[in-house]
Amino acid sequence: MNTLKTTIGAGLILSSTVLLFAIACTKNTSGNTVPAGRQRINVYLNDDPVPNLTSVLVDIRYVEVKVDTGRIHHDDDYYDDDHEGDDNGNGNGNGNGNGNGNDGQDEGRHRGDRFGQWDTLNIRPGLYDLLKLKNGVDTLLATGTAFAGKVTRIRITLGAGNSVVVDSTHTYPLTICDGKPYVYVRVPSNAIDTVGGGQIRIRLDFDIAHSIEFDDGSYCLQPRINSFSDENTGRIEGRVGPAQAHALVMAVNGTDTAYAIPEDEGEFQLRGLKPAAYSVTFKATAPFRDSTINNVQVHAGEETHMPSVILHQ
Repeated sequence: MNTLKTTIGAGLILSSTVLLFAIACTKNTSGNTVPAGRQRINVYLNDDPVPNLTSVLVDIRYVEVKVDTGRIHHDDDYYDDDHEGDDNGNGNGNGNGNGNGNDGQDEGRHRGDRFGQWDTLNIRPGLYDLLKLKNGVDTLLATGTAFAGKVTRIRITLGAGNSVVVDSTHTYPLTICDGKPYVYVRVPSNAIDTVGGGQIRIRLDFDIAHSIEFDDGSYCLQPRINSFSDENTGRIEGRVGPAQAHALVMAVNGTDTAYAIPEDEGEFQLRGLKPAAYSVTFKATAPFRDSTINNVQVHAGEETHMPSVILHQ
């Protein structure tokens, strides 16, 4: 029997899902003193949904940051020689942001090397239903202090309790494809936002659709994660109707494609788009017809508002 192996985003026509971590290295606002040589980090989680799945439950056990604490300034090319976690990684990004993709997984959690030191944040370990977070809704994932310095990588450790829910009666295990739970993400300088009060913020785009593989009746997870910043990318928002069309929104520029599923009232938002001109397609369910708007301009640090779209039969 031939084995069917496909990536969810292509074979099952699921959308690209984004998981956004906003990492804010802030002054302590709770009244506690941040120790010298440390910085406070808060991690927020945001997601856009995937059609044809009711839930994607991801078991998150640890979130860590790798920080270069040295006094010598290095450009991003210096950290290209940091190959920790490169085994089996794709390093290509997911096509939604600036291509700073995850670098794979290694066999263990190392504490550091000449490129920086790892520091662990405080989280509530357990299952996170990514599909409950969409269109800009955030939840606090992790918080704590870390070494002061330049954040160069993020490492996420996944547990074994991952699963997908197809409908109210069908839940399937979501194993890790290669059995290695450590997910590494490069954080270049252009993926870091500087905000007020000495804070920095980093966002991660977790492409769920292209991270889930369907192999001979089983699901497995091979995470594809990309870092981006609000300052260096843009966003598109708008409204599409009627609700009966069950539209899927796709923004395409060359090989880059981003997806969104509108809210009940038709609102949608696409984030982490590199500055460019996009073709935005609204793929409808029959008997409604698809519609495309070309030359939608996206600018760094700005939000592009599209006119309302009504799909017709």
